[in-house]
Amino acid sequence: MNIAAYTSKFYLPTFLSLYDSIKFDKNINLFVLCYDDEVKNFLKKKIKKCTLISTDDIENKNHEITKKKYRNFNEKHGVYRLAYAQYLLNKIKKPIHLIDSDIFFFEKPTILNNIVRYNKASVAFAKHNYFFEKKKMENKYGVYNAGYIFFNYDKNSLNFLKNYRKLCFKFISWKTKKIGKSNFADQTYLEKLIKIYKNVYVINHKGVNTAPWNIGGFKLINRNNKLYIDDEKLIFYHFSGIRSLMNKFFFFNLYHYNKKNLPDVKKLLYKKYFLILKKNNSLFSIVSKNKSINTFTLKKLWKKIVYKDFTIL
Repeated sequence: MNIAAYTSKFYLPTFLSLYDSIKFDKNINLFVLCYDDEVKNFLKKKIKKCTLISTDDIENKNHEITKKKYRNFNEKHGVYRLAYAQYLLNKIKKPIHLIDSDIFFFEKPTILNNIVRYNKASVAFAKHNYFFEKKKMENKYGVYNAGYIFFNYDKNSLNFLKNYRKLCFKFISWKTKKIGKSNFADQTYLEKLIKIYKNVYVINHKGVNTAPWNIGGFKLINRNNKLYIDDEKLIFYHFSGIRSLMNKFFFFNLYHYNKKNLPDVKKLLYKKYFLILKKNNSLFSIVSKNKSINTFTLKKLWKKIVYKDFTIL
């Protein structure tokens, strides 16, 4: 199984946490796009069994992406990660699972292979399945989540990705509209592409891409030290939007999507992850300098405190 991950120096602790969740699975070939030399040098020493890919490798095959003007790192990443996916597919000529760094596996990732093979998927991803204000959130952020996408190595998948890249290269933005449909990041394009290409499978397993925006609609169960989402095993959870301060205060990002307290979710899911993240934060000290990760506006911080959307470790 080929996992294609990516990280920069500011997100390295979350990537290391992802790695901690898969490092004992011998059936995984791990590829990592490194946005910084510091990351690449660190991972060379830290992780032996992975293939490190630099932005230079991607740019050498895609000169046009170096000429595009990006207003922020998110826009650049949205374009580069798809170029990386295409680069990797052409290089290894095998299927890949493109995965965000803030994902954490609770079961063997190879289960995903079984799902996509059984459904004969060329491309596969999951819906957001929003719990709160579903229609409003779908208009704002999209029906489907792009944090996990499977690409088979076949003609249909390659054409899907080629078109996907063109759309994102032409326009990509993390800005959203207050009213009406937003063209958010690389996610809303999936709604268009799924209507064009065959064998695009929407994964409906409740334990795949479970996340803060849908966990409020499920029952989280601990059964013999295995976590279940309703009646299905939790395969991986998408810890989107978490933040930390001084490697002591950790913020859940749960209230924004659920508008209610979720004590079992915090205890069974987030506490374990935060302890792992805390360890990895301490391994790579540059994280303390990243204001976009570790600090908020005072307004956002105040809301987190008022809604008790944090813990102290």
